[in-house]
Amino acid sequence: MKDDFINKLKTILSGSKSIENNQEQKPVDEDMVNNFMNQILDAAWLEEDLKATHAPCYYLSTKSKSYWLMNTTSKSLFNIKCGIEIIPIEPGEPNTLCLIGQSTYSIPNIYIVCSGWN
Repeated sequence: MKDDFINKLKTILSGSKSIENNQEQKPVDEDMVNNFMNQILDAAWLEEDLKATHAPCYYLSTKSKSYWLMNTTSKSLFNIKCGIEIIPIEPGEPNTLCLIGQSTYSIPNIYIVCSGWN
């Protein structure tokens, strides 16, 4: 059963048009198929990407409907809805500099909630 599946996969990868008909199939290049399968099964690139994105998730507290926060780029206050995801950039006391979308905001630490690790 496994051999049939592997043979069909080799046939597909070799570029043969007929899987069911065994009429004059082109010889399969074993090295090419093995190399291709190794590339598919090699998960080292995935592990590195997962390590890079492994970080805790933060959001704006939901104790209120929204908060007036200072946008440090435009030096003005914006009404930001609660529950939005934030990315802390520079921790501090009593405020932390956080990224919301493409803007940075000075957010009081009591409004920042860590929901856990992704």
